[in-house]
Amino acid sequence: MSITNIRWGSLIPCALVAAVLSSCSGATAPAATEAPAAGNATEAPVSATQAPAAADATTAAPAADAATAPAAAGVLPSIIKMPEQIAGGRPVTISVVGKPAESQPESLASWTAQVERFEKRYPNVTINGTDYAYSPDTFATLVAGKQVPTLFEVYLSDPSKIIDQGIAADLTSVFDANKLQDVFNPNILSITSKDGKVYGIPRFAYAMGLGYNLQMLKDAGFSAPPKTWEELATMAQKLTKRDEGVAGFSFITDGSGASGWQFTTLAYTWGAKQGSIVKQNADGSYTAGFAEGAPVDAMQYVKDLRWKYDVLPRENLNWNRNGEALATGRAAMVVIAGDQYTWIRTTFPDVDMSQFGYAPLPAGPDGKSVSLVGGNIAMVSASASDDEKEAAAYFRLWTQFDPSEIQIGYDNSKKDPTVVVGQPVLPLYVGDYQKAAQALQAQYANLPVANYAPFIDAVTAEQVSLEPEPATAGQEYYAAIGTVVSSILTDQSVEPAAAMKGASDTFQANVLNLLKK
Repeated sequence: MSITNIRWGSLIPCALVAAVLSSCSGATAPAATEAPAAGNATEAPVSATQAPAAADATTAAPAADAATAPAAAGVLPSIIKMPEQIAGGRPVTISVVGKPAESQPESLASWTAQVERFEKRYPNVTINGTDYAYSPDTFATLVAGKQVPTLFEVYLSDPSKIIDQGIAADLTSVFDANKLQDVFNPNILSITSKDGKVYGIPRFAYAMGLGYNLQMLKDAGFSAPPKTWEELATMAQKLTKRDEGVAGFSFITDGSGASGWQFTTLAYTWGAKQGSIVKQNADGSYTAGFAEGAPVDAMQYVKDLRWKYDVLPRENLNWNRNGEALATGRAAMVVIAGDQYTWIRTTFPDVDMSQFGYAPLPAGPDGKSVSLVGGNIAMVSASASDDEKEAAAYFRLWTQFDPSEIQIGYDNSKKDPTVVVGQPVLPLYVGDYQKAAQALQAQYANLPVANYAPFIDAVTAEQVSLEPEPATAGQEYYAAIGTVVSSILTDQSVEPAAAMKGASDTFQANVLNLLKK
C-alpha cells in the first residue's frame, strides 16, 4: 500500500529521495492502497521554472564503474553509461506513465521540459506520456486489452505476480552494464528480482515507524521513544490526558483497509510474515493464515490498548485524522509511514516540524523490530520491441540518476515553497552513492532530518527487519482486518480470536477460494 497520494515530481528522483528526499509525496487521504500516483511516484514536485540543461547532452556518462566511486560532498557521481544512440538511431516511440494532469500546470510544464531534454539528446525517440495511475484491477484490464504502457509502475508488493505472468521485461543486461546491483539496496532490489534476473527499477520505498512529539515525551519524563510494545503501553498511559483531549498513542482505526494496513505492521512485529497471512499451497490454492498465532496476539494487544490501558483516541481515526492527531498535539505517539511528514508540513504549514521525531516501531515479544515496507517499482512491458525496451529503460534510469537532472530538480525546489525535502523514507541505495545522495539532499532539506536519525540509523544498521505487504489478495485482506479492528475497539465483548476466525472464514470463502490456481 503506497498509502500516500504521491504528486508528480518532475526532476528529483525520489530514489534520491530514498536518501530522504520528501517531495515525492503530497499525500491525501488514501484508498486502501494507493497507486504509484498519477504523477511519477519517484520524482519530486518542483516549480515549472526550468534550469539549464546538461552542458553536453550528447556526451555519454563516465564508465559504469563510477557506481562505486566516492564523490565529493554534495556531488553525485555519474553511474549510468548512457548509450550514444538508442535503438541504433531508428525511430522509436514509447508510452510512459507519470505525466501530470492538465490540472497541475506547473508539474506538467516540468515533466514536459524533462521529456524534451531527453528527446533532444535522442532525436529518434518520441515519448508519449499518460497520467494512468496503477491499481491492480485497472492494470488487469490493460493487460487483457494489450494496452500496458511501455514504461509502467506497480506497488512494491506486486512485482512477483507481474513477473510470473510474463508482463515485465528482463532488465538484467541493463543492470549488469551499469553495475546497478551494487547501487540499489539489495533488500528492495530482491523484491523485483527472480532466479537471478532483474525485472524492475525501484523508485520509492517507505516503511512504517513511530512518530512522536519530542516535547510531550520530555514533559512526561521520557528521554527516548519506547523500545517494546509493553513499554509503549506504559508510556502511553502517562502521556494520555483526557481532560486535555490528548491520547498517548494512535493509529488508523476507522475500520477501512487502511486500518488493516497499519494493523498488519503491528502483527509483523509479533512475528507474522507476508507468506503466513495468506499461505500458498502445493496445488496452487491459497489458505488464510491470520486466524491464529501472531495476528491474533497482536489483535489482543490492540484490544488492550483500548479497554485495558485506555490510551487510544476515543473516536476512530482515518489516515488524515491519524496524521492530524500528531500534528495538532492530540496524540503523543502515532504509527505512520515516514512520508506522511510531508503531508503534515504541507497541510499544517504553521506547525513546528522540529517537535516531531521518528523511530522504529517497538519490538514484539521476540525482541525484534519489524516494519511493513511498501513503495513503487518501475517496469518495462515484455510485449514491447527491443528498441522500445531500450528506450524505456534508459529514459527511466536517466531521470532517476543523471546528476544534471537531479540538480535541476533540487534547484527548482528552492523556488517552490510547497516542496518538502527530508522525509524519513527507506534508503533505496547503498554505499558511496547513498552517502553522496544524503549529502546532496542535506543541502536542500527543509525538514529536521536529525530528528529522524533513530529510524534511519536503525534501518541502515539492519536493526529493523523489513517485511513486504501481503501480495495475494492484499487489498481484500486489509479490508477484512480493518473491520475486525473497528469491532474490537467499539465493542469490549468482542473476542479477538473469534473475530479473526470469522473474518478469516469469510475471506477464505469469498476471496481465496475464487482465485484461480
